[in-house]
Parts: sequence; structure tokens; C-alpha cells
Amino acid sequence: MSLEEVGESYLHDLINRSLVQSNELSIDGKVKSCSIHDQVHKVCVREAIEWNDLCIINDNHAPNACCWLSCQTSHWPITRASYENCGPDEIHSVLCFGKDVNHSKCRFVYPSLKLLRVLDLSLVKWSRGMPREITDLVHLRYLALSTIGSLYQFRFFKLKNLVTLIVTSWMEKCPLQLPCDILDLPQLRHLHVDKRCSQYLRSLVKKKLQTLYWLKVANSDQSPNFEMVPNLRELGIYIEGQLAPRYLGSLVHLHLLEKLKFEVGRVERFYLPIGFPPNLKKLTLRYTYLPWKEMDTIGKLPHLEVLKLKDFAFYGSKWEPSKQGFLELKALLISRSNLKYWNANSNHFPVLERLVLRYCWELKQVPINFANIGTLKLIVLESCYSSLVSSAMQISSAKKLLFEGTTNCPLRVREVRTKVELPNNESSEEESCGKL
Repeated sequence: MSLEEVGESYLHDLINRSLVQSNELSIDGKVKSCSIHDQVHKVCVREAIEWNDLCIINDNHAPNACCWLSCQTSHWPITRASYENCGPDEIHSVLCFGKDVNHSKCRFVYPSLKLLRVLDLSLVKWSRGMPREITDLVHLRYLALSTIGSLYQFRFFKLKNLVTLIVTSWMEKCPLQLPCDILDLPQLRHLHVDKRCSQYLRSLVKKKLQTLYWLKVANSDQSPNFEMVPNLRELGIYIEGQLAPRYLGSLVHLHLLEKLKFEVGRVERFYLPIGFPPNLKKLTLRYTYLPWKEMDTIGKLPHLEVLKLKDFAFYGSKWEPSKQGFLELKALLISRSNLKYWNANSNHFPVLERLVLRYCWELKQVPINFANIGTLKLIVLESCYSSLVSSAMQISSAKKLLFEGTTNCPLRVREVRTKVELPNNESSEEESCGKL
């Protein structure tokens, strides 16, 4: 098992013991966010403080040396005076949760931080790149930043132990400028950067890289060679400019890839790749404006379990699925579409469990034959016509009669009433189903 798989198994073990609560589930039932009950949290914090593992720095608690520092104030607490007697091996993690921190006073040059492994500053809004001394923290395994401006001059190559790097812009109109050699970090496993940041797949094979969000590609760039990242498991591709269908042909070499996202910027027409990763399980398309007939290609993916169609991923009023497709599909999301006629039946989606329809203003009816899908457990409707809700309720009633006396789970229909206006940020389009 990989490190990530072991970590996920630990989390599920804690959830099964009711020590951790799952707050939010994704469309396929996976845990997206979780929390701890207030009383359990108090016990955990008390024990961690007693064992000198945790220090919570706020208006009521003064800073002291320990393994984990949780900074919850609006001022930067780590100063030479407060930690002058602290040894370099005492502080391993710094997590900053304070709002409106004055980043001009943030300093990382102190000896007590030399062996720092985790630094999360994602809630601090940097305006000129980042503090240069961060690249001197050569033992960092995890680094998260939110900034604007250029990072070209920062020597990321010094962070040779970095495993996870998250760098985002806190202002949409100010895209980040990142050096193109970030992928050369020898231990890097997970990279999350803004869509408009250019990253190129280098000529050297990166066997450790598992997560890459986002890889920007344009028609002026050389076609990416995905053979250089053979162990990639999650990939997001942001496209600017017209691409030929064969441009992303090397995706077929990603045998371990399970999750793939496409988002399109300034493009007249998007073409599906001529081939997909052979073991792909989750596919997300956004702003691709494909005709519904192209769905037959996606339906033939042998292991596809989750399909998310966002913001006119497909365009047109009529969808007639192929009879031979979607044999393994368990979850389907359609968000913001002009689909009007959906001529499908249970044979097209034989193992479907969850269906989420959002902002499908012209769709009047869920295919009534979906009552014959024995695995269907949940239909979520958000900002849709009342007739669509009525048809879903009819399917629920029909399914109850059809499978009465069997072990099939009843179908639940959940209507979410929200304003019609769509927010601009992508986080609002997250396909969560709440606590199902």
C-alpha cells in the first residue's frame, strides 16, 4: 500500500469507531471533509498539550516550544524573542489559521525552525511571492501557500525533501507565475497549482509523482509526454488553444491513473483524446461543449465509475446513450446544461447508484425507466423544474413497488433549493452530497 492508501485506511478506521465524523461526502460516497466531536476534540487537545506535542497560540495562550504549532492569532507569533531558547529539533509543524495576518512580519530565519517539516500558510494572503527564507527550510515535506505575483526568482530546487506542494492565487485576476522546474523536485508526490500556471513535463522520468493539478497545455506547446510520469494517479489538464485529437495521445500510457479532469479556457472546439488511460475510474469535464454523440466514446471506458459533467461539458438538447456503454458507472453528475430530452433506460446505466442534476433548467423528466435500476439509491436535484422533481418521486415510488420484499435499498430523492445565480468560483461547483 502507498502512504496515501495507509493514511486513508487510518481515517476510515477512526470513522468506523465514531472518533471522527464524516461531514461531507463526494458524489461517489467518498469522504471529502470530516470533523471531531467537541468533547473528543477537547480530550485530544488536552492530551496533546500535556505531552507537549501541541501548542495553540491565540490571545489566551502564549507561544512555547512543541512539535506542532497552531497559530490562531492575527499577528505572527514566531519571533526571535519568543523562541530564542528553542532547539532546532523541537518544532516540526506550523499551521497558521489566523485571519488577516500581517505577512510583512512573518520571518522564518530563526534556528528553531531549521528542521521544520510542515508549513501551512494557505490562509495568509501574500502579495509579493513568498518569504525567500522559506526555501532555506530544506527539511520541509509539506508546503502550502496562497500568493500573487511571480515566484520565478525563488529557489524551489533547494527543497529536495518536499513531498506535497500547494501554491494558489488568492486573487483570480492575478494568476501566479511559477518556475517550470518545480516538477524536478526529487521527492515530490503531490503538486497543486493554479490552472493558468504553466508546467511542463520534463524529459526525465518522475516515478514518484502521483497527483498533478493543474497541467496547462496550449497549441503552442510541445505535446506532453505522459510516459515521463508513469505512476500518476490523479491529473487535471487545463487547455488553452485549439488542440488536435492526437495531442494528448500519450494519456494511454498512464496505466495507474484513476482520476482525470479536463477544463477548457479559450478554445473554439475541444476534442476528446484518441485514447484514455486504461484503468480510469473518475472523469470530470468542464466547459468542453461537446456534442452528446461524443458520450458514446466515454461510455466505452471499461472501468469508469464516476462521471461529472460541469458547466456545459456537453451541449445540445437531446442525449440518447449507447446500449453498450456505462457498464460500471456508479455516480453521474450533470451541472448546468441545456439538455432537454434524455432518452435513456436502465440498460444504459445498469449499476448506477447516485444521480445529481444541478441547474438543468430545460430538463423536465428523469427517465422513468430508471425505476428498474436496482442499485439506484439517491437522486439529488438542485435548482431544477418542479416537473423534474415529480418524475424523480414517481421513480422512487415505482422502484419501491418493483423491489418490494428484496434486499435492494430504497431510492431517496433530495431536492436542494438554492438561488439560480451561479457563483464564479469553482468551489461552489463541488459535487458534494452532504451527509448521505
